[in-house]
Amino acid sequence: MATVVDAKQNAPVVSAHDINIQVAIQLANLVKSTLGPYGMDKEMVDPAGVVVMTNDGATILRETKLHHPTARIITEVARTQEENCFDGTTSSVVITGELMSKAKDLLNLKIHPTRIAKGYTLANKKAQTLLEEIGVDVTDDLLLSVGKTAMTGKSAEAEQDQLAQIALDVIKSTTLDNINIVKRPNGKVKDSLAISGLLIDREKMDHNMPDSVKDAKIALISVDVTLPEFAQQLQIQVNDNNAVKEFIESRKAQLQEIAETILNSGANVVLCKRDIDPFVVEIFAQKGVYAARRVAMSDMEAVAKAGKGRMVSAIDGLKASDLATVGLLEEVAVGEKPLIKLTEIETAGSVSVLLRAPTLHSVDEIGRAFDDAIGVISVAMEHGKVLAGGGAPYLHLSKNLREFAATVSGREQMAVESYAQALEVIPAALAENSGLDPLDTLIRLRQLHASAAGHSNGVDVENGGGVNMLDMGVIEPLSVVSQALDSATDIASQLLRIDNIIEMQRGPEIGEDGYQY
Repeated sequence: MATVVDAKQNAPVVSAHDINIQVAIQLANLVKSTLGPYGMDKEMVDPAGVVVMTNDGATILRETKLHHPTARIITEVARTQEENCFDGTTSSVVITGELMSKAKDLLNLKIHPTRIAKGYTLANKKAQTLLEEIGVDVTDDLLLSVGKTAMTGKSAEAEQDQLAQIALDVIKSTTLDNINIVKRPNGKVKDSLAISGLLIDREKMDHNMPDSVKDAKIALISVDVTLPEFAQQLQIQVNDNNAVKEFIESRKAQLQEIAETILNSGANVVLCKRDIDPFVVEIFAQKGVYAARRVAMSDMEAVAKAGKGRMVSAIDGLKASDLATVGLLEEVAVGEKPLIKLTEIETAGSVSVLLRAPTLHSVDEIGRAFDDAIGVISVAMEHGKVLAGGGAPYLHLSKNLREFAATVSGREQMAVESYAQALEVIPAALAENSGLDPLDTLIRLRQLHASAAGHSNGVDVENGGGVNMLDMGVIEPLSVVSQALDSATDIASQLLRIDNIIEMQRGPEIGEDGYQY
């Protein structure tokens, strides 16, 4: 009689390492094609049909719908990189994927995961020292190149000289938290400009309101300027026309009182986060008060900070001391719609940048590129060191880490060697995305890096082979590369230490935890 065999006994076992490695590689492949000046864009569509077209790694990873927990862990690399350095997100995720891919080969050789993680940590520590050795002190010209490099490969590239100069001028005149960026389509990128003051993407509510206000006293209101919600939901029965008129007059009197409260504070400008009742708008227009509604919270906060005012949520408590003061408020025409322009601000440091582009999608992408540019310039200024770009530092690290591996004892030596190999994924991806052969490019670059002065040679995306990136003006902050390596190493080491993925039990619902709500 034949023996019955359970088919499940022969089923392949998939370990947590296999799953994590596969997820890391897939996520890296998702963004790898966006690297470099010839990187491709991604078209992202949400359930409502809203389309975003971008090659910004941070945006792609933030907006992509991810279900796997490991993928969400890896996106922390992107979040950390973006928050700390404003650029290098794609590089950090791609390096993470390559480190996990190399770890798979080491695991197949029966090297323990914690040994691999330890080797990766040793390699990263040495890499940080090597980066400091090749760092170049910043100058204004290098900072300008840093801004241009950050915008390369994006919609802003055609006018990157002008935008990079604006970014440099802005960041040298103030701090990041004092920079306000306004984006407007239906224009040319070369029409972008920066002003000392604030720009708000709103307009007056009534054409009878003034176009400009000198010595503006601005009331910043975060609630609807109308009757309280409970007063709008009353159900009243009336028997004659006089009662109707009496009810209407009563409501008008209440709205008049609200308007008078604002006017008595001394305000001649009202910026409201929400809506303003039409009757109140009419009163403001008659009194020569400028009013705008649905002003973004970020703009309200910027005005409050610049004008030393306070945002209020209770109109009856509005006082003169709550008002923000500005020397001049103007409504200026920009394209089809006007903007509110605030200048002559006593508090120094408020700067606004107006970005223009032909379409809404392109101006959004230029906004992301410009945001990266001012971020990396500020990071470079703060750290004081920059590096050649184009994959040059990764090749330099790869070469020197191979030599360092020979000094490491134990099986960690193989992990250090794998770490060195993994770093070549960046120049290889730059070459491939530019239509070049990655293998031939790496061979040529290794030859150039063999000399002591070759550490500045990166991928020549135009002619193939390598070229001195410092001479080409392809520069990136040292801290961007440093943080990318730190983030990738930490997350790869963390994933390698996981041997089981376990679903947690459902947490207690309200009422099931014994607490009396």
